[in-house]
This record gives sequence, C-alpha cells and structure tokens, in this order.
Amino acid sequence: MPDPSLAALVSLGIDKQKAAFALREHGGDVEAAADWCLSEGATWTPASLLETAFAPPASAARPSPSPPATHTSSRGRRPAVADDPSKPAGWRPVPHRLLPPGTRVRITLKQDQGTDVTQEGVVAERLTRGDHPRGVKVRLEDGRVGRVVSVVR
Repeated sequence: MPDPSLAALVSLGIDKQKAAFALREHGGDVEAAADWCLSEGATWTPASLLETAFAPPASAARPSPSPPATHTSSRGRRPAVADDPSKPAGWRPVPHRLLPPGTRVRITLKQDQGTDVTQEGVVAERLTRGDHPRGVKVRLEDGRVGRVVSVVR
C-alpha cells in the first residue's frame, strides 16, 4: 500500500523524489514538507537533493550552555495568531469540521499571505488534518490551494 503522505504531496504536483526527501527531512509532517517543496525546495533537482540535507548535525542536538530563550508562543516558533498584524482583532481560524467538500469559502493563497487578498471558491478537499492557527489548508474545485479565511454564507 502506498504511503498516503507521499501520495498527498505527489497529488500536489510535487516530484516523487523531492516529496520523499522533504517528508524525511521534516519528520513525516506533510504540511511542512509541502511548504518546503513549494517554496525553498521549488528549484531543487534530484541531484541537489542528494548533495544537501536539512537534518541538523548530531552536535546541534546537544543543549547549549546559554540560558533558554523566552518565547511568546507555546511551541517557541512564532507569535500567536492574535499577535498577527495581518489578521483583524478577534479573528479566529475556521474549524476544520465546518469545511466538508462543497462548502463555499474565502481563502488566502500562499503568495497572498500577509495581505488582505482573498479568493472565493468551493472546497474540493481538506488538506489539513485538524485545526491550524493560521487557517485550515484546502484545495478548491478549480485546483487552487490556500488557507481558509472565512466561510461564505
């Protein structure tokens, strides 16, 4: 049986070798692998994938002697959505359970993130398994992929 994570990336038009590499490098996280393949990894070739790896060297796993950094979010990566200046005050992502196929939504495409530009369409497939702080990623019936900003009523 084929790996569903690999199949999901290949269905996005990502080369199978690049998809497999990205999944290994991102610990099986499909969303992180897809983001890498469609951004930094977009120009990579199979030959360059063999020459470079994102996995940190073993020495990077050792704790540093410096005091731990203070982070604003629980995961220590980015500020919470409420702190995102591109989102209106009080904005909350649409829960994934409200986004079955056929739901009319407004999405922000990858290239439009951080702007107020949105596209309207009908959900064909939900690409994010659960809720996501920046919005659930969906594929529309016309093939566009983006994060849901709102449901059109």
